Amino acid sequence: MNRTEENGKCKICGSSLLTIYAHTAKCNECGVLLYYPYPEDDCTLVSNGEGKRWPRDEVLSWYSKSSFFNHENFTDMVKFTMDEECKGKKLDILDYGGGGGQFALVCKSLFPESNIHITDISDEALLEEWSSLNVQIPFIDFNNDDRKFDYIFLNDVFEHVSDPVFVIKQLSEKLKKNGKIFIDTPKQFWIYPVTKLISKPLYTKVLRGTVSTAHLQIWSQKSFELVVGEGNLKIDKYEELSEYTMPSDFYMKNMGISNPIVKLAGRIFYRNAKWLANNKIMCILSRRNNG
Repeated sequence: MNRTEENGKCKICGSSLLTIYAHTAKCNECGVLLYYPYPEDDCTLVSNGEGKRWPRDEVLSWYSKSSFFNHENFTDMVKFTMDEECKGKKLDILDYGGGGGQFALVCKSLFPESNIHITDISDEALLEEWSSLNVQIPFIDFNNDDRKFDYIFLNDVFEHVSDPVFVIKQLSEKLKKNGKIFIDTPKQFWIYPVTKLISKPLYTKVLRGTVSTAHLQIWSQKSFELVVGEGNLKIDKYEELSEYTMPSDFYMKNMGISNPIVKLAGRIFYRNAKWLANNKIMCILSRRNNG
């Protein structure tokens, strides 16, 4: 189940040194953890399986549930990226891969003069309940749309895209002068090597719950920095933190964990995660030449 493969190449750094385990590949050069083999559909933003193409009532149910958790996360994102100097300015902001569209509600509550745009691979995922707050750019038109933005937000999106280098280059060209890109995205932490060392079945469950056709890559700091550099961007602000968007049982169900002792341990870990594990990268990027 565990082997090194030299035929395939890491889609982040191009290395041929991939360690294959179950449905994943770990790059021995940049450290990224990838869904493998790569999906044949090489679109730039894959469906994340979180309500898209579901019946509308299920879409609303999903985003309402996740928004309950994300509301505070959205506030933290905006305050991490923007400051009081932005007040009163008519800023153009893009919510890239924004799904339901609730981010606009939070952003406009802090900066009501801002214009919030949104694009998502599934246009139908933008819910009517929040659509009045967003200027939607159809995804099929996004690449050729000439609008530029002061701020671009990617909340739990960068792990979904099948071609991260293409996306980061594309978004860097969508920035106004002195524009900023916010990204938060999952990263690997100690639970991956520890479970692989002590229990291969548990490690496989962790992989099952975190790497999929939805979550195509789980970043290392090195692999993330490589992609940022490929996009001619630099990191202005970088933090690693603990952040979750759903309750603990959601993640354990995805991992196929049913043992009551393991579930109890998972709930204890979840409640104390902010002291135990930094599972997210949160950062601000800008163009190297600021042009």
